[in-house]
Amino acid sequence: MAKVEDFSNKSSQRVNRYFSESFKRKKVREIEKNVSTVLEVSREYEVSTTAVYKWLDKYSHNRKRGVKQVVELMSDTRKIQ
Repeated sequence: MAKVEDFSNKSSQRVNRYFSESFKRKKVREIEKNVSTVLEVSREYEVSTTAVYKWLDKYSHNRKRGVKQVVELMSDTRKIQ
């Protein structure tokens, strides 16, 4: 059976981090320009994808205007042409 001491001696505790609004806006612009993806941002800065989507909802100009971003593979676009 697990003891209370087993859980209290762990050195890795969750650290709250805060990102500035300008940083969030910069990452949202990168995602909108297809420079990086939501998954890449979340992995690089160890943030949940849910948090990145919240940044998109809050800071994206396209979402406020009702514009949808369509992502296609380059090969699909070339096939259509």
